[in-house]
Amino acid sequence: MSAGLSRTIDRLRQPEYTGENRCTPCTAVNVVIAGVLAVAVGVVVPLAGIAVFVASAFTIYVRGYLVPGTPALTKRYFPDWLLAKFDKAPAGYGLETDSDPDADTTAGHGPDPIHERETRLTPEETLLEANVVEPCVDEDDLCLREDVRREWHERMDAVRDDDRTQQLGPLLEADPEEIEVSGERPDDPVVVRVDGYVAARWESDAALVADLAGIEVLAERVPGWESLPADQRSQLASGLRAFIDTCPACGGAISIDAETVESCCRSYEVYAITCDDCEARLLEVDA
Repeated sequence: MSAGLSRTIDRLRQPEYTGENRCTPCTAVNVVIAGVLAVAVGVVVPLAGIAVFVASAFTIYVRGYLVPGTPALTKRYFPDWLLAKFDKAPAGYGLETDSDPDADTTAGHGPDPIHERETRLTPEETLLEANVVEPCVDEDDLCLREDVRREWHERMDAVRDDDRTQQLGPLLEADPEEIEVSGERPDDPVVVRVDGYVAARWESDAALVADLAGIEVLAERVPGWESLPADQRSQLASGLRAFIDTCPACGGAISIDAETVESCCRSYEVYAITCDDCEARLLEVDA
């Protein structure tokens, strides 16, 4: 590809609708539209029909769609259950099902998945049975046991400044030298790669600290912890994180808010726990 053509494509490209942000339903709908247009023109002038399809395909490739307003129309008229199947928003953190060396989402398909998420458990029930949480005294809810709270915070203080690659090795069952951790600022999402493949993600380093400390606490309290698959340990750690009361990064207060998240394919509500002072996201749950 010539430098001039490459620059032209870069000018036309819309990163918000291509690459990792490409909306698969939008692309599929526009390819069908391009095919219908090409056939309609091709009936009259066959070569023109081919040209129309090639030009349309190029437009979809660099712009993300052919018909203006497609992303908004797709979000409005496609059922949410269908859009969710193609969604690439960060709606689930922790260990990945499988991974792609060029992607930061669960949409990858690496040749050697590190973990397979076959069985889901209910964290609240497991934590209750393990005496990690208990019924609240003054409300109809579950509360963290005070002894668990103290131990968890002590362990968070201990792991906060340690080497993340060394800490993640046992969790990911990987050589620490093969682990790469991204995310420089406290409020940056953390993406963990093992040998180039995305293996895990956290909302922030503060969330990762909470989970690393939480795993140590849970290992001593949940029966059969060592026999649990790594993804279930991750589910329990994130379940414990829902009971956090102060920020693991800055020690300040936290807020729980409902937010609207925009993904490539849809808009949806989430409940978000965020540190007030450093703005680190601790937990995000699809409402």
